[in-house]
Amino acid sequence: MRVGDELTVKPEKLIAGGESLSRVEGVPVFAPNLYPGDVAIVRLTEVKKGFARGAVVRVVEASADRRAEPCPIADECGGCDWTSLRLDRQLVAKREILTESLRRIGRFDPASLPEINVHPSPLNYRLRSRLHHDGDAVGFYATGSHRVVPLARECEVVGIETAQRPLPGETWELGDRLIADEEELTIHVGEYHYRLSTGAFFQVNRHLLGTMIRLVTAHAARVETRGSAIDLYAGVGFFTVPLARMFERVISVEGSPLSHRYAQLNVPENVTLVHSAVESYVRRMPAADFIFLDPPRAGARQEVIEAAGEKARRAICYLSCDPVTFARDAQRLSASGWRLTSLDLLDLFPNTHHVETLSSFERAG
Repeated sequence: MRVGDELTVKPEKLIAGGESLSRVEGVPVFAPNLYPGDVAIVRLTEVKKGFARGAVVRVVEASADRRAEPCPIADECGGCDWTSLRLDRQLVAKREILTESLRRIGRFDPASLPEINVHPSPLNYRLRSRLHHDGDAVGFYATGSHRVVPLARECEVVGIETAQRPLPGETWELGDRLIADEEELTIHVGEYHYRLSTGAFFQVNRHLLGTMIRLVTAHAARVETRGSAIDLYAGVGFFTVPLARMFERVISVEGSPLSHRYAQLNVPENVTLVHSAVESYVRRMPAADFIFLDPPRAGARQEVIEAAGEKARRAICYLSCDPVTFARDAQRLSASGWRLTSLDLLDLFPNTHHVETLSSFERAG
C-alpha cells in the first residue's frame, strides 16, 4: 500500500474517534464518513506499519444504516461527523464503542459488564454553541480548517431559524440569542438554579441536564452513610448543588478562577469550595463517603484515580466524555479493589461520535 492508492473497502465497524474500520488483505484501513454496510472507494492518505488511513472518493453501495442527509452543508461543516448515519444506529455504534474500549483498553470481560443504559437526546440540543464569522458568513469552521461554513437553517445541532451576525468572540446561547463572552446569566434545571458566565464551562445538552442530575443523585442515594461527599472538577457547581441536599458536608474542587467565582454564588452553606487544580488538591484530600468526578476529555490523571480509590469510603461516580480514557481509568479503579456496578450512556452530542458515560463503582467484596 502506498499513499495515493485507491482501494475498495467494506467497513466492519465504527471506532472511538468516529472513523470506520475496514480490512484490506488483513491490514486495518481507517476512514471517516463511512459506515458498516457501505462499499466505497478510498484514496490512501497515510500508510504506516500495520495500518493505513484514507479519504472517501465515492460510495459505491450505500449502507442500510444511512439516512437521507438532513443537512445541505454536512460534507463541509465541522460541527458534526455522523449526520448521515441513522439516529438509532448512532446509539448502537456508541454502545459498541464503549464496550470495545472497556474490553481492549480496560481489559474487562464484556460478559461481566453491567447492562449499558442508553439515554437518547432529541436534536437541536445545544444550550450553547461557539460560532465564527467571516464577512456575512456565520457558522462553524469547515472540517480541518478555519474556513467558516455558513450555518444551514436545517442544522440539527443549534436549531436556529435565522442567523444573525455576531461580533468577534460572541456565542449563540439560550433561545437563539447572540450574547457576548463573559455575559452573566441564570440557567434553571428543574428545582436548581445556576448563575454563570458564558465563559465558564457548563454542560451543553439542554435536553439531558435533568437526566444527569437524576442519575448522579440516584447513585448517591444508594450510599447508606451520607456524612460527606467530594465533587472533583466541579465547575460552577452543577452537581455540587444537588449533592449538598443529600450529604451533611460537600467539598467542591475547581481550578478555573471564573467557574470558582460563580460556584461561590451557587452553592449552599454546607459546601466547602476549594479553588485548586484537582491534581494538586488530591494530595491532601480527606476521606469521604461519596466521590464524584467529571474530568476533561483527557480523563483523570493517575494520582487522581489513586486518591479517589483510596479516599472514597462507599462509592465513586465518574462522568466521562471519552470512552478510551474512561476505560483506562476504570481499569485502574478495578485494579485497586473497586467493582464497576453501573453504566449509563448519555447521548449528549447526537450526530457526532462523542460518547458520554456515567458509571458507578463500589468496593469489591
